[in-house]
Amino acid sequence: MCYKFFITRYFDMKRTVLFITLLAPIVVNASVYKWVDENGKVHYGDQPQARQPAVEMNIDDTAPIPSGTDDSLSRAEKRERLLQSMEEDRIEKQEQREKQKALNEQNRKKCNRYRDRMRHYQRASGLYRLDNNGNRVYMSDADRSRATKNLQAKISKYCR
Repeated sequence: MCYKFFITRYFDMKRTVLFITLLAPIVVNASVYKWVDENGKVHYGDQPQARQPAVEMNIDDTAPIPSGTDDSLSRAEKRERLLQSMEEDRIEKQEQREKQKALNEQNRKKCNRYRDRMRHYQRASGLYRLDNNGNRVYMSDADRSRATKNLQAKISKYCR
């Protein structure tokens, strides 16, 4: 009698595990979303973000899952692909750093030029510009004030 009880319990448990296993793909079928935050960092999640625009990723759930024993690529080929990908990322980051460095240098030059002009504006008793004939046209106080404000805005922009 004890054997019958354990055997029926064993087969009931086996059927339950089989049912859950068959039901799992239905439950797992979810969308994956990708978004970039304000810092430029890429995120993935199962729900789209309200604040950032999210893109739904198309994931092929029928693709075979690679097993540990039957690899289509050898270990050396995988390592080569990984190294190549890392090298491409390194080169891309280096290019971004060089672009940022060049931009910083341009901004530094503009900053120095605008600061020199501001010192000139502050020292000069009268400011002028040249017309088409090369004659001096002196600025009024309102024009001088506007020009000083514009110059101060440029200094604030490029001198950080």
